[in-house]
Amino acid sequence: MGIALQWYTNLPNNFISSFAQLTDTFVEQFASSKKLEKFLEDLYSVQQHRGEPLRDYVGCFKQKKVSIPLCSQETVVDAFRKGLFLDGELYKELTKFNCTTMEDVLS
Repeated sequence: MGIALQWYTNLPNNFISSFAQLTDTFVEQFASSKKLEKFLEDLYSVQQHRGEPLRDYVGCFKQKKVSIPLCSQETVVDAFRKGLFLDGELYKELTKFNCTTMEDVLS
């Protein structure tokens, strides 16, 4: 069973009273999460390039983050950390300490 059919069959009885309501409810359930997933993929795609100064990576990351309206701080920190060089000092520091905000990361 596909995810949309599973969602539909789990709706309470008599929850949908018209096709227009079904359409609105479906779009609310699936279209918005699809857009958010794409944005999160965009955030996770920001990578520090070899030889790129950390300041430039931080600038690129912040620029991409501004375009993502709904994103938890934990997700932002995780995406930032995963975009860093694995052998870089900041990456090593972030894996030692449990930073939960970008303020913690950049301090």
